[in-house]
Amino acid sequence: MQTLPEAFVRQLTISLGPERAGEVVSFITGSPASTAVRINPFKVNAFPAQFASGRETFSRWGRLLDGRPEFALDPLFHAGAYYVQEASSMYLESILPLMLRMREERPEGPFAVLDLCAAPGGKSTHLLSMLREIPGSFLVSNEVIRSRASVLCENIAKWGAANVVVTNDDPADFSPLGEYFDVIVVDAPCSGEGMFRKDPEAVAQWSEDNVRLCAARQRRILTDILPCLRPGGLLVYSTCTFNPAEDEDNVAWLASQYGMEVLEQRHFYPGDPGAGEGFFLSSLRKGGAYGASGRSSANSRGRGSGAPSRFKEDIPWVNDGFPLFRFGSLLKAFPAASAARMLELTEGGAGARLRVLASGTAVAEVKDGRGGGKPVVIPQFSLIQSEVYRRGSLPEVEVPLETALEYLRRGLPALPGAPAGYVVLTYEGVPSGLLKNLGNRCNNLLPPSLRLRIS
Repeated sequence: MQTLPEAFVRQLTISLGPERAGEVVSFITGSPASTAVRINPFKVNAFPAQFASGRETFSRWGRLLDGRPEFALDPLFHAGAYYVQEASSMYLESILPLMLRMREERPEGPFAVLDLCAAPGGKSTHLLSMLREIPGSFLVSNEVIRSRASVLCENIAKWGAANVVVTNDDPADFSPLGEYFDVIVVDAPCSGEGMFRKDPEAVAQWSEDNVRLCAARQRRILTDILPCLRPGGLLVYSTCTFNPAEDEDNVAWLASQYGMEVLEQRHFYPGDPGAGEGFFLSSLRKGGAYGASGRSSANSRGRGSGAPSRFKEDIPWVNDGFPLFRFGSLLKAFPAASAARMLELTEGGAGARLRVLASGTAVAEVKDGRGGGKPVVIPQFSLIQSEVYRRGSLPEVEVPLETALEYLRRGLPALPGAPAGYVVLTYEGVPSGLLKNLGNRCNNLLPPSLRLRIS
């Protein structure tokens, strides 16, 4: 049984009262950490069999599990069929009715959402699932720490949505965009009290001084990003901590300092029904009429040398509604309804000076044919992970568990009976691998960074 800091217990007792605080402390110190998953509606229509008995969460796509499976040995995990996420944080789905109502109020034009502190990608992938219900929507998923941004890129690509731009910027870097976003989600860096059961290091690093530092940093982040929210737009502020200084006090500060209307604020603690480790979320509306256009300087000159070119060759692997653009030798697909707005933000586009790490779906590498001949197009692994992939346009071979794992570990030396050329491997019906079958051997097109490193 771990021991919690006395100052933390004292603060919790002041906030909740002795009885309730005692219950929360007992859960933190005397019970194992929870595990929850959220399935990917881009790829599966039902919960995989191993999760079907799990308890409901705050998301229609989520399940709270009784134990923790070995996710690393499940090809469906690597294929992006589900995401392992803290159960309480799935309460983010509560904002979907608000976003749908906003879309009804302003049905024209792209609907832009920013996840400001996004790594490793739990809330971004959740938002992308929700945005399937909002026509013309797209997400900017940002992470300021470069190493964490790389992990974010991998998880976004695995999820398979094409309506997303991944950036690596400070909050202040978005200021040239003006009032650009309809919704901004700030899952702020915090003191991590909701991580106590999962991470003993979070307990060791906790202090009252750190709580104060986190609260001040959260206010700086909010101050920098609020000018980028449209009038009448929705701000979602959340933390995985329990103390009022980082939660309720910051919400009150937003209301008094910026005139934000508080729509909801809610705490979850370990032991609460449907919850996991604990979470705080507040929804706030910015002042002004939402139907107004909002000021935007998104058409200002960017860093690049020119916009990417439209690729007009027919690519049978890509679903309708996803125009293709060439970025050097890389071919990317974007949703038609939001392509122009997303391209504004890319390197070489006419957007702000953002560090864009990924955008749309990388479909293929293009090698120009000799003497002006037809380009050679080589599919990328990210194609088969994505909603843009036209199922059946490449031969698909269903493989059992061991074959799928062998592919993930080292590739397949050969694939007897499969047609020559590019072949998609599926596991339980989900595209899980891409290779080029040469007959006597196979070339594995899985990027080395995604290969399974355990036996």
